[in-house]
Parts: sequence; C-alpha cells; structure tokens
Amino acid sequence: MFFANEKSPKGPSWCKARRIEKDLSGTKISFVAPPFRPPIYGEGRMEHQADSFDLDNPEVWTTCEREGRDGTKRISHEVDIWTSGWNFTGRPLLDGESVGDLRMQLELLETRDLPVNNSLFQRHELARLAQDYCANDELGTYHKGHAEDRNPFDLTRYQWPDFLSPINSQWLDRNGGEWLYFEAQPLCQHSDRFCWLHPIDHQRCLRVHFLATRNLRNSGNPYREQRSPLDNYRQLMEKIMDSMTVELSEAASIEKSNIHNTDGDYPLPHCTEQLVDEARHTLYMWSAKGYREKGKDPKGDHRAPKEDVAAFIDERIKPRPLPGCLAIGPAFIENDDFGERGSKAAVEIATPLAWAGNQH
Repeated sequence: MFFANEKSPKGPSWCKARRIEKDLSGTKISFVAPPFRPPIYGEGRMEHQADSFDLDNPEVWTTCEREGRDGTKRISHEVDIWTSGWNFTGRPLLDGESVGDLRMQLELLETRDLPVNNSLFQRHELARLAQDYCANDELGTYHKGHAEDRNPFDLTRYQWPDFLSPINSQWLDRNGGEWLYFEAQPLCQHSDRFCWLHPIDHQRCLRVHFLATRNLRNSGNPYREQRSPLDNYRQLMEKIMDSMTVELSEAASIEKSNIHNTDGDYPLPHCTEQLVDEARHTLYMWSAKGYREKGKDPKGDHRAPKEDVAAFIDERIKPRPLPGCLAIGPAFIENDDFGERGSKAAVEIATPLAWAGNQH
C-alpha cells in the first residue's frame, strides 16, 4: 500500500483482475485485465462488446471515414473487440476524484487495399501499415498554428502536428507472438498513446491502443503534464500485455506458415528529424496553454524556455526497449530509406511548419 499523489497515481487493484477471452472466427484472444474503474470518459462503451465475432458477417464491421492530410478520403474497416478503462487517483480530497486514466481499445483492422501476394504476416507490411497510420491517418493530423508574435498581418498558413509519432518503435515477443509496438507523444491536448499490432491473417491485424490521460490542475498541455509521470500507467499496460495470447485459427496458421520472414530482419516505422524539429516548436508554442506560473503577470508569456522543451522532446524520443524486445529503432532518421511507400509516408509527415499565405 502506498500513498497516491500526482507523481505516483493509484490505479486499479490487480488482485481483482480476471481473464478476458474473445473468439474471432476461430482465432482466440486471451488476456488478463482489472474490471472497469470509473469515472472515465466513454463509460457507456466499456466492456459491452460480444465474446465472439463472425468476421464473415458484414454487420460486425464498422466503416470509418477520415480525411487524409492531402484532402483525400481514407476508409478503414474495423471491429471493436473490447474497450475498458481505469481511473487513477491521487490524494483524497486534495486531488479530486481523478488525476488521470488509462483506456484500452482492442480493435481488429482490415486492410482491403494490399497488393496481390502481400500479407500482414510479412513484417515489412505490418511496419508499412504502422508507418501509414502515423503519417496519414489518426496520428498524422495537423492543426492550425500561428506566428510566434501573433502578428495580425502575417498571412502565413501555419500547420502544426498533433503528435510526434512513431517513437520508441520496437518488435516485442509476448507469449510466443510477435508484436509491433510504437508510441505517440501529443503536442497540444491529446492523450499519450501506445499502440500494439499483431496480424491474424493476410489482411487483418489486432490493434491494441492504450490512451493515458492526465487530469491535473494548472497543467493544460503535454509539456506541463510531465510533472505526473506515466510510469504507473505504463506498468498497468505492460501487465495486461504480458498476459496477452493470440492463438490463430487453423486457416490463419496455414496462411502464416506459407510466409517467409528473414531471421533477424525486423523493419520498423520511424519519425524523421524534421518532424522532431516541428514537435519541439509546436510543444513550445502550446506550453502555456492552461498554465500560469506563480508570481508572474497573468497576462504575460507563460511559455516554457525553448531549450527546456527541446530537452523534454529529446529525452522522450530516446529508444527504451521493453521486456521481450526483439529489435528497436533509432530515435529518428535523417533520410528516409524505408522504400517507396514508406518514403511517401515520411515525406508527408515532415511537412514544413508553414506555407506561404498566397499559395492555394
């Protein structure tokens, strides 16, 4: 028993954890997790999913449409397998009913545009899928920025990234299964994200998302939230994933046996040096959001020193191998040699901070 506070928030009791089992047309998913612990956003969706899914039934699939960064419509096909979340508390009365929470979203993703003879059982294809997700999908979004001095006559169209991702990319062994893991650092107001991918047939993969949200006073941006470390949120995530097993269906096992991956060859998604530079600038510009420094003019500039924000980003992107690490990538790369599709994704991540205002 320990005394909880912002620096060491208390999560759910692992003693109450129970085994969750899901059947996806013969593929069995099993893991251990504590019961849902409110209060948490989205309580109505928590743990209400079915125990088995017929993946040949079109009605189990949800079609999601998102607008890509180039303005084109992006369509994905997903199944919500299991969703839960756990409130984290601090000091009774002093910190309120919550200082943060961790949500887990277990989804099945189907890619219907893979080239003939390509398979998500090929490590490079799964890595490409992760790269595309970070570059052109949910983690590759941008928001409207502005000049540092907010000059009203500056017509430049500033675009700032919402996330720095992927970081800490690595391949992990969990109970005999290979998982591709990466993280996303929010730069404005989103949750910290941790993503795990595991193929279950040629076109489908499990995607386990963990979203850590901190609810702190006088801390309205990711830079200021660092005063409450993510260690306890990560510990819960790793306990759950340590218990995760995936038993492929007979048909999927045959598919996998026909795919050859070179021993020791573990391609990884990556972020670029340019995106890291953008992240430093974006996080610096947002470092006063929801924050006021004690003793300072409330109307003054409450942003953190640029060098402190840069040091935070540099520390954040350092590779940190998790237990069972099979391969881990660098903090970032200077030039993209990921291949034609990967190169396109990285170029789109690394969009300049601004475009001239007279461009259309």
